Amino acid sequence: MKKWVKALLIVMACILAFVLIIVASAFAITNKAANAPEYKLGDDTIASIVAIVGKRDVNSVSTNTQNDVTTKTIKCKSATVQNDLMDYTQYLRNEAGFILTADMDLTVVPSSVQLAKQSTETGKIIVMTIDYDAFGYTITIQKGVGTLTTN
Repeated sequence: MKKWVKALLIVMACILAFVLIIVASAFAITNKAANAPEYKLGDDTIASIVAIVGKRDVNSVSTNTQNDVTTKTIKCKSATVQNDLMDYTQYLRNEAGFILTADMDLTVVPSSVQLAKQSTETGKIIVMTIDYDAFGYTITIQKGVGTLTTN
């Protein structure tokens, strides 16, 4: 075999190995975020839905900050959407200090649920919106400047 062909094969094998390592690392990082026991937004920590209802098919997790508002979005698929949301919202209300911002009716599909609570950071609030349909839900958690008042 000619030297240049051998060198080309070695370079291609190295490139392939590098790409496989990058893909495996990205998958491991995404899987870790998807199955994390909690969501962190600065100094605030909220138990994740998988920590409360068990492992679910988490499609994506993303976090960004814009105009001093941090937003975390988690997209999940589930065969038991209403049960998941009932269990999770009960936990959020009874254990995590969240309150409903509007009446909740999980029999309406598709729909959404919104809850809020004061942040541990003075002058900030956390608002969680869960949009759902018969096949899954998207949890959007936002933390920004504000106050929460109850009637």
